[in-house]
Amino acid sequence: MDTRAQILLVVLFAALVPGCTQRHDQGSGSDAAGPHRSAASLPWHGPPRQLKRSELTEAEQKYGIAPIPDSTVTYQSDVIVVGGGAAAIRSQNPNGFMWTIDGDAPRARELVPGQVFFMTDRAVGRVLDVRKDGADLIVTVGPVTLTEIFRVAHIHITDMPIDFNEAIPHSSPQLPGQVVSAALPPAPNSVMPAMYYPDSGWRLYPAQAAPAAAVAPDASQLLNRNFRTTPFVGKSGVGMRVSADGGGLKVMAETLVHLATPTITVHLDIDDGISQASIELKGAAGLTWNFSVGSKLGMSANVNALLTPDTDFSIFVGGIGPAPVSVTVRQRFLIKTALGVRDSTLSATGDYTFNGGFKVGYFNKGWGIAGPIGFTSKQSMTRTGTGLSMAVTGLNLANQMKVIAGIGIHGFAAGPYFSFTTAVGAFRNSDIGMIACNGATLNISMTGGVGYLIPKSITNLINSVLSALNIKYRITGEGGLEPSAPLTIINKTSQIGGCKPPEEDAPAKEALSGPV
Repeated sequence: MDTRAQILLVVLFAALVPGCTQRHDQGSGSDAAGPHRSAASLPWHGPPRQLKRSELTEAEQKYGIAPIPDSTVTYQSDVIVVGGGAAAIRSQNPNGFMWTIDGDAPRARELVPGQVFFMTDRAVGRVLDVRKDGADLIVTVGPVTLTEIFRVAHIHITDMPIDFNEAIPHSSPQLPGQVVSAALPPAPNSVMPAMYYPDSGWRLYPAQAAPAAAVAPDASQLLNRNFRTTPFVGKSGVGMRVSADGGGLKVMAETLVHLATPTITVHLDIDDGISQASIELKGAAGLTWNFSVGSKLGMSANVNALLTPDTDFSIFVGGIGPAPVSVTVRQRFLIKTALGVRDSTLSATGDYTFNGGFKVGYFNKGWGIAGPIGFTSKQSMTRTGTGLSMAVTGLNLANQMKVIAGIGIHGFAAGPYFSFTTAVGAFRNSDIGMIACNGATLNISMTGGVGYLIPKSITNLINSVLSALNIKYRITGEGGLEPSAPLTIINKTSQIGGCKPPEEDAPAKEALSGPV
């Protein structure tokens, strides 16, 4: 064969190989050569952008994107970048923090407790235990901060469009702390006593006085996790549905943070510590709350529940080879009922518009927070509130939307984040009275940080699982920079009918045009 024919064959071969100009085989670490190389994850070139499901293998959709070491990032000395990517992961335990991987994957045999395991942006963490399972290894990990992975890294994502329809749900059905619920004994002279929850940062609101409970509530039927949570994301925004029907209590609630053409910006500079970090999600458009609650048993069916769904949503980002990050959306929901007597009901709908975005930044060792503006009431909870009761009834609901740009899963996800919390309190006086009274409170706040923060109750549950597995190591509930102080954006109470005048609203950054 002459030289021209050889050249022609080479050109034809290059043209026929699919994707040769888009992605190429990656090496996860210096030992990536070998049988795993052809099955490893492949990089995406160009500026950071959201990766569509169609661009990801089935394994990548389940287990994440592999790091591709290069000179732009320096890992900490105890980080073990295990080769093979998602294709070398056999399974993820339903509890969310145990990974079964190919024991022959490059550098897998180097893993020992105390080191940092880094296989994908999801399969990552401080190694707590390593056990053989035939030819595979079961690696148990705890949370890890970005500075425990990277000594030097510079990650910049600017106004990247986000399509939440392309977000990928990830569930861990045995995730500890999915639902923490218990009966709520009402205080002697209060339907909804003001209370601060250190695990969530949510403050609940006082309402009208109510008679003291004659007997202590019986929570036996409420502790069987009868709550069902359905977080969701899509073109309309990010939201959650919650329902329960058992133990004399029936609940239906839905909340939605509206988003229009959202984009995300992330800046992270690590040079032997974090020098700056920020996350901004633009496209805020409004908020909707819709709820109804009823009790057949009155006070004995009241409940105080912090609900943590077992499903998060991930948006994978291409173009950051050595530091693959994903945008993770997590939610939590709090419900606290105060239904005074049997056959009490309470329902309402609230719809509010606003605009702008959510931004949290850390620079010069200080925090800055900016939330949406221009709040207007389209539909008022105070005016739509209905119910039936022979005594005062009350309800507190809160939903927290947390958006993290980083690595890790569920409560272990670490990176710049903001938490946007909306809380509503609704109350109605007895229908025996001459003049009906409805009242509602709306509180909207934000906070942020860089790292991870796991509620104490869930930390304890995870550690109990580790103890049952005879793993001596335990996790801590927080890591990274100390979170910012909360910013109260809206705090307003409205009442109609024969209510007592509301207490003066706490200071807030923004005003709400129209009644709550």
